Amino acid sequence: MAVRPDLPAAIATALERCDRPRLVFDLARIDANLAAIADAAARAGATALFAAKSFPHPAVRRLAAARLAGFDVASPAEVAEAAEVAAGGVLSVADPSGRAVAAAAGWPGRLIASCDTVAQVRAAPPGAEIAIRISASLAGRDPAVGAVLDGSGHRRSRFGLDAGPHLAEAIGELARAAHPRRVGLHVHHGAVAATASERFLATAHAVIAAAERAGVAPRFLNLGGAWHGIAGLAGALTAIRAALPALELIIEPGRRAAEGAGFACGRIAEVRELADRALCVLELSRSCHLRWSQPELVARPPRTGAGRATLFAGPTCYEDDVIGEWTVDPAHIPAGGRAVLRNITGYAVAWNTGFGGVAPADVVMIG
Repeated sequence: MAVRPDLPAAIATALERCDRPRLVFDLARIDANLAAIADAAARAGATALFAAKSFPHPAVRRLAAARLAGFDVASPAEVAEAAEVAAGGVLSVADPSGRAVAAAAGWPGRLIASCDTVAQVRAAPPGAEIAIRISASLAGRDPAVGAVLDGSGHRRSRFGLDAGPHLAEAIGELARAAHPRRVGLHVHHGAVAATASERFLATAHAVIAAAERAGVAPRFLNLGGAWHGIAGLAGALTAIRAALPALELIIEPGRRAAEGAGFACGRIAEVRELADRALCVLELSRSCHLRWSQPELVARPPRTGAGRATLFAGPTCYEDDVIGEWTVDPAHIPAGGRAVLRNITGYAVAWNTGFGGVAPADVVMIG
């Protein structure tokens, strides 16, 4: 299959040479994405952190350390990885177990501990600022997010203080336990990505209002991640800054760093006909190699009248190991050939695994 003509030669070569499942990333594009995030944040006077979980690779962490103000981490391992590439800066820790916060006690820069219990506040290192975590479900904008089924049939976030008659009391209790530390708020949208600043603003207003009812004046607001669905990050942050002119804004983009940089390649193991479409089985597996990505097939347009709806699936015995369906020319997908996908995120590296005899994909960083 043909790859994008504007790809750097090294990326195209790495894809053409793959003889087994391979994830290929363009470091120059990742660096440009990080620079754009940093520029957008600077224009709005915001603090941009890199979500370490979104791309666990040392080359990407080094780029993030050079471009952004610090890291968002959630485990002792991520604390150690951030320390390898950053001599200071901001470290925001969100780990309900408390182990990552304890591991960050010696962090040489600014340390922020995200907490939703008094016990977590009291266990935080003495120099840590406290971010009171409030549920993203507070604004009622994310009915499909989370793992807790409420009485309405909607799912709610399982993280942070949630709406209810005792919310203000809980926020006040955490703020009193944190005194005299610097106190802020933390809210993180889930898998339903925002596409405009309005959604973030609705959430921001909801959590700030909850803090005000508790008599708490936050010094900063961490709006978390899920920024990859917004086309113009600079414009969105500027709009949020205009609505909240006096509050320090912190963001934790992750998936956005890999935008346009990630590709996957795998051989075509089998092609056969179903009753209503063709089936193409790849060595690439969505379940093993492409988690949290929305892959797009890179292929030549079919000849006039030759297009055939084709389901592309992974090689595992798992029924839902399906990558997608595209209309392709059967002549362009011969068994034994290669299939190339784009829009692969750094989370694919994080989840990259084997299952049922299928091995993890090779990870190749170019640039």
